[in-house]
Amino acid sequence: MYDVIVLGGGPGGYKAAELAGKAGLKTAIIEKEHLGGMCLNRGCIPTKAYYSDIIGGCGNIEDMWDKKVRVVETLRGGIGHLMKLNNVDVISGEGSIIEVNDIKKIEVKTEQGTEEIVGKNLIIAVGSKCREIDFENNHIDEVISGDYGVNREDLWNSDEVKSVAIAGAGVIAIEFAFMLKALGKEVTILKHSDQILRSCDKDIKRKIKSIIKKKKINTIDYFSIEKVEKQEDNSIIVYGDSKKGYQEVKCDRLVMGSSMVPIVDGYGLKDTGIEYSEKGIKVDKSMRTNIEGVYAIGDVTGGMMLAHVAEYEAMAAIDTILGRDYTVDYDSVPACIFADPEIAYAGITEEEAKARGIDVQVGRAHFIANGMALAMGKTEGFVKVIADGDGKILGVHIMGPEASALIGEAALAIYAGLTAEQVAKCVHPHPTLSECFKDALFNVVK
Repeated sequence: MYDVIVLGGGPGGYKAAELAGKAGLKTAIIEKEHLGGMCLNRGCIPTKAYYSDIIGGCGNIEDMWDKKVRVVETLRGGIGHLMKLNNVDVISGEGSIIEVNDIKKIEVKTEQGTEEIVGKNLIIAVGSKCREIDFENNHIDEVISGDYGVNREDLWNSDEVKSVAIAGAGVIAIEFAFMLKALGKEVTILKHSDQILRSCDKDIKRKIKSIIKKKKINTIDYFSIEKVEKQEDNSIIVYGDSKKGYQEVKCDRLVMGSSMVPIVDGYGLKDTGIEYSEKGIKVDKSMRTNIEGVYAIGDVTGGMMLAHVAEYEAMAAIDTILGRDYTVDYDSVPACIFADPEIAYAGITEEEAKARGIDVQVGRAHFIANGMALAMGKTEGFVKVIADGDGKILGVHIMGPEASALIGEAALAIYAGLTAEQVAKCVHPHPTLSECFKDALFNVVK
């Protein structure tokens, strides 16, 4: 009898198992593929391995496929070792929920056969998948799902593919577009609307549009795919309707970089009585479902689909099981987009603040005036700070060099409820990129 059973071995799942094991709870984690989930094996880590070489210049592009494999295998092995250190039983197989009453029962199909795992608490952490778009020939080999695209060697490790169309205008689509363009491929973004990076602040969206145009990445607005046809030269033609009428886009591959959706089928959820919809499993602030002793964390809840959010939701679930009180502060969660330049943000946008009737103060500073950015030769972008009438920091939006590293200070400031003056008057080192954040803060201070 386990104290905790974790279904799914992604960032949320393995963190929950680690914390449970560390607390002395008898724990099992069930994973049908590889520990690390989509983030490690098909998402965050592989794309950043490519990004570091293609955009960051940290390695040879010719070796980046092999490097990606090494990085993933190293981290995957590290998670396995972490499970051993915390006495977590790793069960490789496909889990299906059988019972969620006082005793939770999971049937696991393994290579050796079928076994039943029982425990007191169940944490569902099965993640998400790319939304499937229905059109003719959407399953041919030349049509690639965004959540598997990083592991398609023809995209990244050969000269076979010279042109790529990407459906979508969110994070997956934009990161793929910038990297594939930098590899010398012709890239066309097929947008569902006229929006790009919908959740970003208006100034970020305006700037990224101009950068996309400058980099000669093609875009088509309001494009709805109707069918794909393979040609004799092994290329494909994507047919669809757009604001400008019916259009044809010729390319070698079509990447479906559409939005992610929770996985709510395939593991017995519909027979459990657990409350859920296609938008995800319903949970409270402590990650509890409507069934006693059953929790859900990460993408499967349909909330903020970020690996680091899943980790903290794991902490909330385990703390609840242990009788502690921790909940995730979603208002201060940072998010990063690895375009060129990087984009990162935490808190609310200027538009959101105004919509809430908040008396907004805005401070900006541009990297063109930052000594370190000039020394690095990376001066494109800015830092934007949103504060209320009392100077309390509500949101920070960064586009520029190492934005993903800089956003941590901003997230902490929002989490702690600090004012622009308090953070600005904390001495920032010189010469560093962080001074751009400090300068934006001082432009809020009266």
